Amino acid sequence: MQTANTFLVATLLAFFSAPCSAQQSDSWNDLINHVDVNQHSVSGRWQKSGTAISTTAAGAAKLSLPFQPESEYDFRIKFTRNSGVHSIALLFVTDHGQACFEVDAWGQHLAGIQSINGETLQQNSTRRDNQALVNGRTYTALVEVRHDRVRGLLDGNVIAEISLAGNRLTVPSVWAIPDSKSLGVGAYASDTTFHQIEVRTIDGGRSLSTNSRSSDRTVRSSQTAMTSASETSPSDTSSEENTASTPGSRSPSARTQPSQTMPATRRANATEIRVLLVIANQDFFYREYFEPRRELERAGITVDVAAGRKTTCRPHDNSGQQGSGNVMPDLAIADADASDYDAIMFSGGWGSSMYQYAFQGSYSNRTYNGDPQTKAAVNRLLNDFIEQDKFVGALCHGVSVLAWARVNGRSLLQGKRVVASPRQSPSGTYNGRRDQPLSRWNAQINGAQLSPARSIGNPRTSADDVMIDGKILTGEDDNSATLFGATLAKYLTQ
Repeated sequence: MQTANTFLVATLLAFFSAPCSAQQSDSWNDLINHVDVNQHSVSGRWQKSGTAISTTAAGAAKLSLPFQPESEYDFRIKFTRNSGVHSIALLFVTDHGQACFEVDAWGQHLAGIQSINGETLQQNSTRRDNQALVNGRTYTALVEVRHDRVRGLLDGNVIAEISLAGNRLTVPSVWAIPDSKSLGVGAYASDTTFHQIEVRTIDGGRSLSTNSRSSDRTVRSSQTAMTSASETSPSDTSSEENTASTPGSRSPSARTQPSQTMPATRRANATEIRVLLVIANQDFFYREYFEPRRELERAGITVDVAAGRKTTCRPHDNSGQQGSGNVMPDLAIADADASDYDAIMFSGGWGSSMYQYAFQGSYSNRTYNGDPQTKAAVNRLLNDFIEQDKFVGALCHGVSVLAWARVNGRSLLQGKRVVASPRQSPSGTYNGRRDQPLSRWNAQINGAQLSPARSIGNPRTSADDVMIDGKILTGEDDNSATLFGATLAKYLTQ
């Protein structure tokens, strides 16, 4: 009798402790084959080639998938991050809301599920540290969604697990997609290839409450998904691939198309707002790139990165980067078109000196001297932004770029109220003699109305030293970077 009881207990324990994949069907449905990147792209530059879908490192690249789950399911992707240092996201749906499972997130190599009761994975119980992805390596990420719990796995290892009882799930604004009942994938500032995107429903699984809320763009069962998508997806994607490969071009998938009834002066929503963030190829200040970008993308704004050359950009040492901090720009600045953007901003760092159009001196570091063609391209672009009445901004030493720009023969900052950095410029020849003036000298000598250092708000910090005059936005230094990004986002979305 004791042996029989022991066997019964063991059997029951095995049953109740079985993983949540115990009732899985063996049938995986391939979603890549049924994605139309023109229709399903939310932000970023996506293209489809054969059996894979890829995106360039263009901000928070998001793709809505043609699947709206009705019952318990598994959602799996196989991917390779080719460049970048930021996260890959799987957007999933439960009867407690939509959320995302993210790996290598927040610039801190974190992983987990967000948001849970308003808390990001930085704050909630699913936080997992030291989850860095290796570029060039292929991974498999899986989300298991059941009526009462969710698990997120990477290469078969459980990374995050939550009970849904009493929890409300939401998607952070940076990953929000128009259809909150559909699955999705995302890549943050990372050139990424998705080799597989698959879903399978659970045989005999419980229903999710989303089954009564269908939309025209998504489908409510795997069988319908396969039929519907095959009728609507074009079989030939060569035209979008050719467009995406042209420098400076915008493929149809690069942005959500505005409504036919929208006035031309304003796009339909924040996901269609775009900012061009300019960094130097050598010695940009990482915090002044990363923090504004983070704030803009949290507001749902798409950010493209430009530099003098479309080659790897390297930050100043100890400027706030994780690891190397290297950034691959989306385009060379000569290929940028102001009509594609709502604003342009220049991050600081001594390397931004390479964009100073009218500066007559020279720098000890030859890289900072730039070249006449790039400087002329920057100046033309700034003139276009001014002519189109769009926002122009700069942080720290980046303010010197605006100071030395010329619009109708005058400095862009002449007569403008601005803030600028009290730190030194790079050493070189100024006014015919060796010198190393403060960075704010560049704005001052070009006729700007310069605010004293740390004169806005708390005099003990420059974190609140951001100023806007018309559509010229300036920030004092890297400590002002977060507020700078949030302020620009506010003006662009109000």
